[in-house]
Amino acid sequence: MTDPVASLQEVPAPRSNVVLLGWVAFWSGMSQEMIYPLLPTFVVLALSSSRAVLGVIEGALVVGVTLARLVTARLLDRDASPRRLTRASYALSLVARPLMAVAPTVGVVGVLRVADGLGKGGKDAPRDTLVAADAGLGTAGRSFGIQRMLDTLGSVAGPVAAGLVLLAAGHDEAGLRLAFALAAIPAVAAALALRRIHDAPPPDRPAGVERPPLSRPFIVLLVAVTLFGLANSSDTLLLLRARDGGLSAAQLAFAYAAFNVAYAALAIPAGALSDRIGRRPLLLVAWAVYALVYAGFAYANASWQLWLLFLAYGLYYASAEGTLKAWVASLVPPDRRGAAYGLFAVATGLLVLPASVIAGGLWDRFGPRPAFLFGAVLAAAAFVVVASAPSLRAEIVDPA
Repeated sequence: MTDPVASLQEVPAPRSNVVLLGWVAFWSGMSQEMIYPLLPTFVVLALSSSRAVLGVIEGALVVGVTLARLVTARLLDRDASPRRLTRASYALSLVARPLMAVAPTVGVVGVLRVADGLGKGGKDAPRDTLVAADAGLGTAGRSFGIQRMLDTLGSVAGPVAAGLVLLAAGHDEAGLRLAFALAAIPAVAAALALRRIHDAPPPDRPAGVERPPLSRPFIVLLVAVTLFGLANSSDTLLLLRARDGGLSAAQLAFAYAAFNVAYAALAIPAGALSDRIGRRPLLLVAWAVYALVYAGFAYANASWQLWLLFLAYGLYYASAEGTLKAWVASLVPPDRRGAAYGLFAVATGLLVLPASVIAGGLWDRFGPRPAFLFGAVLAAAAFVVVASAPSLRAEIVDPA
């Protein structure tokens, strides 16, 4: 059986995928965020549709993301090329987004959003497989930190670019369509970077030998991630809570920008720290910070407290996202990473909807405090699972 430690240490040359895919994430994220914040206004006002229809469209996108994650995970488990899946998935999203500029009806908008969702979901597992193969054992945390930093910076650049377009062209339908059309520029930049990525080395497995099962430590970690997923409701609830707490619309925009800046600035240092001290300690810190942030949102009663909570939320994201993906790479052999990343992506993405419904229901019935305390308690429970599971105490586990 392939030794996962040795395989992780075999780094193909050139080691370019980490940085190249980071820039793909930047340009793709910029293209996406030039459209996403403007979409509600476009659908409801420009196309004279309803908020309910907007909800159906975004719900369909979530379904598309989940289905694509399951399909690509299955294909990777059958030795499909991660490079080809990554390029095809990104291409679908990069083509669909600028076409929003010429969408004549809300039905066409829905089709384009579903196509975008299929691309968004389909890229996750193969892209992470390529990064893990290129990173090497000692730098996986830092490598995934680079991904998160550039992706987040793209999410900051996109709304800024869209806002400048609207200031210059006007806030009417023509201005919105122009912003959507100009999202083609970063989409083309992402496509050019995609052309330069190389494939992961094929799995070193003799013909006729069955794949090893996913390791018990990975399954335990997946259970903890699933439990945490029920605590991880939509960030729109944080924004709503901050608005109720006294932040103006402009202050909300700046506070959310501060969160993204903190996330981007800390992503690489946090990933590098996980390379030095281990994934488990840093993940425990991240989930503890999350629980404290949600408890803080439950009790915050001053604007300065809300600002600090948004900055701390950026610390959580920077410490958790890359660390978890780097840890997955060390818990499964290389020829099962595709399936593992697919399951991980489904567990983290599929539960956003039920988590948000539960938190929103608690808020509507009992107020914001129980809603945020519910998230804090579940995050603490996931913390306990990781802290107490004996099988997760080793950083590298041979599934054999």
